[in-house]
Amino acid sequence: MARSLITKICLLAGLFLAGCKAGEVPISGFIPNPQLMSKDANVPFHRIYRDNKFDPNAYNEIFIVPVNTDFISARGFWEGLNIANFDKEKLKKEIGELADYTQKSFAKAFREDPNHRFTVVDTAGPNTLTLELALVQVVPSRTILGVVGCVSPGIAATVGMTGGVASKSQDVGKGVVAIEGRFRDGRTGEIIGMFADCEHPKSAILDFKALNWWAPAKVIINDWSKQLVEVLDSPPGTVIKDSPAFELLVW
Repeated sequence: MARSLITKICLLAGLFLAGCKAGEVPISGFIPNPQLMSKDANVPFHRIYRDNKFDPNAYNEIFIVPVNTDFISARGFWEGLNIANFDKEKLKKEIGELADYTQKSFAKAFREDPNHRFTVVDTAGPNTLTLELALVQVVPSRTILGVVGCVSPGIAATVGMTGGVASKSQDVGKGVVAIEGRFRDGRTGEIIGMFADCEHPKSAILDFKALNWWAPAKVIINDWSKQLVEVLDSPPGTVIKDSPAFELLVW
């Protein structure tokens, strides 16, 4: 038992040493006209787009649509591997749970915003921003796969070496999570904003309670939700800092 714990700690010591920010988000098809997005050094996302003809003060409600998982580029990769505990139905269920967690995380961030900029609503009206989100990459690290017992160390190493290629990510073996979002005007349905970001899970000391292969992604998702609230609360040009690359992760 002690040896097993030491082995896990040693494995985790090497988690995600490259830091948080990963390579550019691959074009998934979820975002229309991705060429409209560009880098804004003041915002902690890879790329954003704002349609300046819309008045941001015209909206006081936000409707968060259930999170899309149809564009996850790594899904076919995982389903194609003969790995213990990664059967198709289990994978579909767990990705669905992560999508549900994402929607709730963003809703929670807006509800708990001390500025009370938006009221979270269940349907869109004329004063509503509709937020549509898609998880477009969810690739666990080879270390996490080994720690949670999903694969043997040898298979985990193979997954780590091939995962980045199969998912067209610049990441190899460290784990990566990518999101895309688009805002629609609640009255016209027109897209008035977009953003995309891609992150490595944080370097961390992990609490093993309820640990699964996508648990480290939850911390990134919580960061994204709080950062997006801050972006919408702040006038253009406000510097919004990225989150630290190290954290104690407790689930």
